[in-house]
Amino acid sequence: MKWSNRIQIITGQTLMHIAMHLLVIAALIWGWKHKALVDVCSTLVAMYALVFVAMLVTQRIPRLRTLGDYLEEATTTYYFGAAMMTLFLVSRIYHNNLLLACLGVVMLLGPALVSLLVKEPPRRIENKRS
Repeated sequence: MKWSNRIQIITGQTLMHIAMHLLVIAALIWGWKHKALVDVCSTLVAMYALVFVAMLVTQRIPRLRTLGDYLEEATTTYYFGAAMMTLFLVSRIYHNNLLLACLGVVMLLGPALVSLLVKEPPRRIENKRS
């Protein structure tokens, strides 16, 4: 068994996801150390938005479906990080704690509520005629 497979079994993440986690953490630490956290966060949120749009486009094209699935996995993994960075950026503009708390709750509960409310259309059961 390859070492990359062992890491994926132990962590549940591919090596690409682990590398992306480490790069995001390194970028945030670099931005914090150099007092450029707002610039770094806005760049990371913009990159997340680009990946999200690319995911939506590639999932509609049958030949690129595997790439769309990978991008879906990446956007799902990084949604909460992007939500927290967005909340940080909004907090730099608006200083109303109640507004920020409501926005944080909406951003965290939004995907769960949407997935619960959006249902697949019921399948029609066809009666077999004998």
